[in-house]
Amino acid sequence: HTSVTLGSLLDDQHWHSVLIERFNKQVNFTVDKHTQHFRTKGDSDHLDIDYELSFGGIPVPGKPGTFQRKNFHGCIENLYYNGVNIIDLAKRRKPQIYTVGNVTFSCSEPQIVPITFVSARRSYLLLPGTPQIDGLSVSFQFRTWNKDGLLLFTELSENSGPLLVYLHSGRLTLLI
Repeated sequence: HTSVTLGSLLDDQHWHSVLIERFNKQVNFTVDKHTQHFRTKGDSDHLDIDYELSFGGIPVPGKPGTFQRKNFHGCIENLYYNGVNIIDLAKRRKPQIYTVGNVTFSCSEPQIVPITFVSARRSYLLLPGTPQIDGLSVSFQFRTWNKDGLLLFTELSENSGPLLVYLHSGRLTLLI
């Protein structure tokens, strides 16, 4: 596993931007225009996302690879996965996106259609994974009033472990 932490005081009710780009083993992790470049450990150059990719929380507590963190309570906007607008798909109720729990398509002072995870316990979006991809790009902006919360989670195939982005004590951590 590789863990990188960026940002501070991210629970200030201001919007913060996140960009995760991975190609082979090279990862660029950017929070509010500050970028950490690093290489992942291990033998594999590709990233198998055979399981769901969830935003805002984890679908099933106790599921293999489940990460024990509070689900996100706040707003996310401009949520893109490999160039696809995930919030737009969820808003249009496209079948490849599952919206679970108390999720609304508004946030105070919305300029672009954001999504709010009202309940920190049981609210999240779920996107099916894509096996055998060489690259990954996930970007979004978020704001919250909580110091802790899970923003992104997926379990990688072949027992490779999780891909996580979470707030801990007001700082953002990426774990691959």
